[in-house]
Amino acid sequence: MENIYTVTLNPAVDRILYLDEFRPEVTNRLHGSRDGLGGKGTHVSLDLAQLGVANVATGIVHGETGRQILSMLDRDLVEVAYQHYPEQDSRTNYLIIEENGKSTCLSSPGVQLTDEDIASFIAFLREQLQEGDYLVLSGDASNCPDPFVYNRMLEALEEKHLKVFMDASGETLKQCIRLHPYLIKPNQDELSYLAGRELKTIQDITEAAKEIQRYEIPVIAVSLGEEGAVVFVRDEVWRVVSPKVNVRNTIGCGDCFLSGLIYGICNKLSVEETLCTAAAISAACAESELSVGFDKKRAEELKNEVIIQRM
Repeated sequence: MENIYTVTLNPAVDRILYLDEFRPEVTNRLHGSRDGLGGKGTHVSLDLAQLGVANVATGIVHGETGRQILSMLDRDLVEVAYQHYPEQDSRTNYLIIEENGKSTCLSSPGVQLTDEDIASFIAFLREQLQEGDYLVLSGDASNCPDPFVYNRMLEALEEKHLKVFMDASGETLKQCIRLHPYLIKPNQDELSYLAGRELKTIQDITEAAKEIQRYEIPVIAVSLGEEGAVVFVRDEVWRVVSPKVNVRNTIGCGDCFLSGLIYGICNKLSVEETLCTAAAISAACAESELSVGFDKKRAEELKNEVIIQRM
């Protein structure tokens, strides 16, 4: 069976701060705080582990904060294959979670990586990955000297014929689609950027995605927030309507949706079951006060409320 690897080049500890309502220029009284795991790739690894899918979390961490990140991954039964550098410290982000469901992320820049760091990590991936493995590239890489570091990775690994799942944006995504990833997960704004025009309607989204399909991308999942998603699976178009939930926090929902898609694909589930699973765990994540993970029992309940329509 193929192995699944996630990559997080700028992981973090998320310090989650809970309060009734955030108000600027006054003293805000917290009613709780906790530390969680930050970084989209690490989120996917933890979500997959919750779904019972073995995977390997890779990336680069620094210092004692880096050790804390690795400990969190290990605690949640994720296999870890990170490169750890003792100097400096991986970043800490601050997440403000309000009682009304609003969430705000204060994101730190992270340790700036060197070209040598990236070259060493790519060499590591070339050694570790086998032909046909799954590779998840997602999240922030602004700490890299090369803005197209994901492209550099894919070019170096092209001979492996990997199944690549990509959650990126801007020019990074625009360049990477030319290397034929298996799946991309743009939101409406990111798809608008790829298309070079504003996309306002489902029809606009459909037309833009069909244009991008010329790059031979089998799955294009366009996330629409609480409105669900439009997913293109080769020649089929599917509309996903998410269940209505009491939103506590939207951070991590997109990572859950991506994890659900990977889960369905690696287990060869039907398109309907795959999309239903992805939408349900994403909705369950929205009900959580954490920045990663979901309640499995609640996700099973929510699957009955997801609407999947073939367009």
